[in-house]
Amino acid sequence: MALNRRSFLLGLPLVAGGLGCSSGSGTAVTHARSPGRLASAVSPGKPAVLVCMPDTKQTREVWSGLKDELAGHFTLIAVDVDGDRGGDVLARAMAELHPVCVVLMNNPTVFAYARYQATAGLAAYPPAIVVMTSFLDRRPTAIAGATGISYEVPLITVVTNLRKLMSSPVERVGVIRRMPLRSFVTHQAELARREQIGVIEQPVSLEPNAAELKYALREVKQHCDAIWVLNDDRLLSERLIADGWLPGLNERPYKPAIVGAASLVSPGQSFGTFAVLPDHGALGVQTANRIFDLADQNFKLTDHDEVDSPLSTTTTVDLVQARARFALRQDALEQVDHILE
Repeated sequence: MALNRRSFLLGLPLVAGGLGCSSGSGTAVTHARSPGRLASAVSPGKPAVLVCMPDTKQTREVWSGLKDELAGHFTLIAVDVDGDRGGDVLARAMAELHPVCVVLMNNPTVFAYARYQATAGLAAYPPAIVVMTSFLDRRPTAIAGATGISYEVPLITVVTNLRKLMSSPVERVGVIRRMPLRSFVTHQAELARREQIGVIEQPVSLEPNAAELKYALREVKQHCDAIWVLNDDRLLSERLIADGWLPGLNERPYKPAIVGAASLVSPGQSFGTFAVLPDHGALGVQTANRIFDLADQNFKLTDHDEVDSPLSTTTTVDLVQARARFALRQDALEQVDHILE
C-alpha cells in the first residue's frame, strides 16, 4: 500500500524554488535561477525531490497539487528547466541536491534530463516521474529509471464522455496520424474496442502540407462519427490549422472534433468541439502518490512501475458549434465542466 501523509511521518519542510512565489507559514523559498543556493535549503538527512519544470499556468497547477501532498514529508525544490540555460541549471541542481526522486514536466524538460544523463556518466540515477509530456503510452525509454503519468486521456475515456453529450451514436472515431504515432494509436484502438468503439486511421506523410491534410480529413469524415485530433505538433502548426483543419472541419458532413488541448476549443474558431484534459491539480496529487509508492520501495523502480493514465479529468465544450451542428442530449450540459459560448 502506498505511503500517505499520515503514515510517512518525516516532518520535512517544503522548499519551493523557481516559481517566484512568496513563502507561506513554515515554508522556505529558494530561487531556482541561483542553483548554488539550493543545497543550503536542504537539511541534512532529509530527502530532496527535484521538480524540473517551466513556469506556466498549467505546471503551476500541477506544482500546487504536488506540494500540498508532499509538504511535511520531503524537501521539495522546483527549478526552471526552460530555455538555453535549462540544462545547466538541471545539472547543477542534481549535483548539489542528490535527490531521491526527480519530477520532469513537459517534453523539453525530459529532453534536457536525457542530455544530462548522456553526459553525467553515473552508475545509477534516482527514479524519475515524467508528467505533462506527449504520448507517454508505455514506460519511457529515452531516460534511465523513469516511469510517469500519461498526459493524453485514453480514447475510451474521451469517447465515453462524448457519448454523454451527443444524442446520435458515436461508434466510429476517425484519426489522422503520422507514422511515428502508429503504435500509440494502435494501442488506444485496442483499448477502445472493449467499449465497441472502432478507430478508423487515415495515415499522412511525415511532413504533410495543407492539401494532404484536407484530403485525409475529407476521406476519414465519410466513415466516422467523430474526429480524434492528436496532440501532434507536426499536424497542429498554425499553417495546417488555418489551411487544413479549419477548412476541412467546417464543411459538410460535420463531425464533432475531439481535441486534447483547451486552446483548440474556442467559439470563435470552430475547431475543437469537445476536449477532455487531465485535471492539473489532481495530476499533482497523483504524482505525489507515485512518490509515496517509490518511498515504499526505497526509491527503486520495479517491473510494476508502468505509466499510469490520469485519474481525474476536466471536460470543455464549444456550445456554439455543438448546438449549431449536432443534436445534444437533454442533460448534456450537466456532464460538462467548462461550457464556452
